[in-house]
Amino acid sequence: GGGGSMGGGGASMGGGMDSSAPWTPSMNEDSAATFKPKSGPKKGMALGKKKPGDIFASLGTSEPSAAEDIVEAQDEAAPVINPLLEPVKVVIQEKITADLAVEGGLNGEATCNGSFEVTVLDHAKADLVCFKLAPNSRTDFKYKVHPSLNKASHAQNILEVRAGQPAFPTGGCLKWQLKTTDDDFLPINLSCWPTPTGEGTQIVVELELTDQSTALENVMISFPAPASSKPSVTSASPGEASYQGGAVMWRIPVFDSSEGSGTLEFTAAADVASLMPASFNAMTVGTTKCPMEIMECYHQERKDPIEFACEKKVAYELTIG
Repeated sequence: GGGGSMGGGGASMGGGMDSSAPWTPSMNEDSAATFKPKSGPKKGMALGKKKPGDIFASLGTSEPSAAEDIVEAQDEAAPVINPLLEPVKVVIQEKITADLAVEGGLNGEATCNGSFEVTVLDHAKADLVCFKLAPNSRTDFKYKVHPSLNKASHAQNILEVRAGQPAFPTGGCLKWQLKTTDDDFLPINLSCWPTPTGEGTQIVVELELTDQSTALENVMISFPAPASSKPSVTSASPGEASYQGGAVMWRIPVFDSSEGSGTLEFTAAADVASLMPASFNAMTVGTTKCPMEIMECYHQERKDPIEFACEKKVAYELTIG
């Protein structure tokens, strides 16, 4: 079985390395010799007539050549591929940054930076992977295409390497950016209402979901506050708030249309300036601001379809005040 085909492969490889080498009788003898183990299993099939001790003995003697071949084959093989994972992983992610005014709304521009990142896990199947994307009607995003990719193809919504490139680039193959002064670009409105008190400042924070289709995850709103100001959280809903690590932190695991709005109230023996700037961090998964839909994924030369896993996420990093 295996021994024969591997011996044959070895002989043909030898021929390929030096095509002028004549076919010598010793090569013939070698390949003939590797076929001899075939007679081993026939003995094995008649093992029933022997004593149990002999069965193990003959199994032991008839197996080694095949087992050695298997070990050799593994040594020569490519890196181990997990058959449960798709050969290609795609992460489409954006980061949205902005400064917000204390009373709400954008202070200047919001910036969205996005990237289409590809990791090829099985190079034999997917070294020349390419992607056909759904047509994108958004003209307000600016795109940058990796130098290894074909720019003309990208104009036709296809991500593929240009001629002469040995493999699809790892990491970000396409990047995009949008800057906007439109408040509606953000899915939330956040406003802070500071009130001076005899002992310091009371701050009421109102969070409103302005895009009902968005579900924000791991929302974290944080106000810096020195421990000496004895910050105290009066109320927080939804989620929970506490003082830790030098900041009043309001955490909401999921903020979506089922909540719609939220309020945090806390006091600190400090002036407003020392409780700012605050920060807002959150994630959304499953969608991006720049529409990126993979219609097809296939091998650029062989055209056979390639399975892929795709993850989409947006990280919001906003500064307040």
